[in-house]
Amino acid sequence: MRRYRLTCLLVVLCVLAAVAVASAAETQGPPPVEVHGYMQTRYYVNTTVNATIDGSGVITNEVDDTWVETERISLSGLARLAEGRTAYAEIYIHPWLPNSDPSFLYLESCYLDIPAGPGAKFRVGKGRSLTFGMTPAYGNRKLSNYSPLAETYTMDRALGIQYTQSRGDDSFAFGIYNSQAAGARYIGMAADSQMDLGSLARTTVGHLTARDDPAGRSGELEVSARYGRQMGDMSVGVSARGGALDNNDSAYLASKFGSAYTGNQTRMAYGVDATYKSAPVCGTFEYYAGSTGGIDHSGWSVVLGAEPKAGGTGMLSGLAGVCKGLYLRYGQLDIDVPPTLSTITWDTTQLAVSYVLPLNNRLGKYPKWLQLEYEKNTEDTPGVASDIPNNVFFVELFTSF
Repeated sequence: MRRYRLTCLLVVLCVLAAVAVASAAETQGPPPVEVHGYMQTRYYVNTTVNATIDGSGVITNEVDDTWVETERISLSGLARLAEGRTAYAEIYIHPWLPNSDPSFLYLESCYLDIPAGPGAKFRVGKGRSLTFGMTPAYGNRKLSNYSPLAETYTMDRALGIQYTQSRGDDSFAFGIYNSQAAGARYIGMAADSQMDLGSLARTTVGHLTARDDPAGRSGELEVSARYGRQMGDMSVGVSARGGALDNNDSAYLASKFGSAYTGNQTRMAYGVDATYKSAPVCGTFEYYAGSTGGIDHSGWSVVLGAEPKAGGTGMLSGLAGVCKGLYLRYGQLDIDVPPTLSTITWDTTQLAVSYVLPLNNRLGKYPKWLQLEYEKNTEDTPGVASDIPNNVFFVELFTSF
């Protein structure tokens, strides 16, 4: 309880400090500070939260539940400094996690952007990676949940120095940063209830990822680079990165993959991505492959969508008031190890559908919407093991200020 109170006090102090700086800026001149935030509240519908699994992987006694959960709260501040520099900081609060969990209060970003000539800048600190693949911000990934592909290769934040440059139709990015840890994320995870019941391993499927782990940061470095080109309504990019794993990563891989892990301590990845946008149609394609400690893995994902625009032309223009976006995503992950009862060794496939209902006209100028999202998850299970009951459907209210 004491730690919980200290954490809440820290959050309040951060917000008050940002407000105080913003107020001072109004009377004393620059730097002006913008304070923003958002909250995601989900209503999970008939999601499996508990089950029984025997020694051969057969699942019985599934228990479904429907409940409301605050998924995430974000608080951020942007300061515009002299000479075109900007400073940004953002924290995430995951209220459904124990307050002792490193991700209960998570430093999502804290960086300084420094201009480096026309169309170029350095980013120093922690934030989304701009130097490998397609950065999976809302505007790119479209759906609320990240794809398993993004969770594996592009989701987690980079801590280091990134350089980006755009010139005409061409762009280039290079980064050197703290190597991310070998870890797992879980397909089919729903906030709170699975963890309350201790059933995460029975109702979700883990997959190998590169994670920004604040409680176990790697002692190694990685470098990455991306080249992109705009070609009319389509942009394309190619990326590569490489780095080292530390002893903690080796211990993790040995515990999950047994003899399939040979002690290798290198990480390599490469990929291609493409984005198409010609209102109201949009689409993305991503393919990434790599090796984590000598364990090969790859995956791809495609998103097709429609985004009606008010005042536009075409058959969808009249739907702008009731549809911010309608999206379909399909993708798969493959891992080159013999499958065992450990779900991290399984190939996975996901089909996801998402519909976004805009609420701005009804609830004010700041972005607000309802997002209905369904995921159908399937895996290649070994032997007689049952399919994991990890499909997810939720209705999400997104509100911001």
